[in-house]
Amino acid sequence: MSQNLIMAGVLDPRQFPIDEVRQQVAIFLNISPNQIQHLECWQHQIWVKLVESRAKFISYRNLPLWIDQGIAAIKRCTSRPALDQLGEIFRTERDWYDQHEMPQAVQPWRDAWAKQAQYLREEDERLKPIRAHQQAGNEWYSAWEQVLYCCRDCNGLQGLAPEINQQSQEFADLPEVMQAMKQLWNQRWQDLTEAIA
Repeated sequence: MSQNLIMAGVLDPRQFPIDEVRQQVAIFLNISPNQIQHLECWQHQIWVKLVESRAKFISYRNLPLWIDQGIAAIKRCTSRPALDQLGEIFRTERDWYDQHEMPQAVQPWRDAWAKQAQYLREEDERLKPIRAHQQAGNEWYSAWEQVLYCCRDCNGLQGLAPEINQQSQEFADLPEVMQAMKQLWNQRWQDLTEAIA
């Protein structure tokens, strides 16, 4: 089932700045903001009570704020899968604008989506060597973990220390890996010391 921005939890109209909503509703209705007696942001539409007139319902999609909030949601995407998922939701939104003969209204979303997709591609390329280095550090730790658990006494453990220290220089910029190795070393030393006692 397709979802719109509200049903998907991307936007919450109750968080919209009420003064901005009031101003944009007045512009949409072509009236002065003073002619709005009361306004409430309901979950799927805006309830507007006009001075000396009946209440009206206005779709959020009629306001520039809706487009702006969609752009902000796109900019908050930090991964390509999240951006693609949001793109599927925007297709539902686009259908509404197409049905109301306003297809050009969603062009800012298309532009923002393309820009964010490009940014995420570039960021992914920039982070590839960093991720590869982190992966190598984790694999180095895992390999030494197996070796250290094969040691049966403190002398054997002590004999490995120079090699570990030399290799660890390559991963000195990975504090999590270095801390894990230090803890592993200390735990293994303690285990072997207690086994002798």
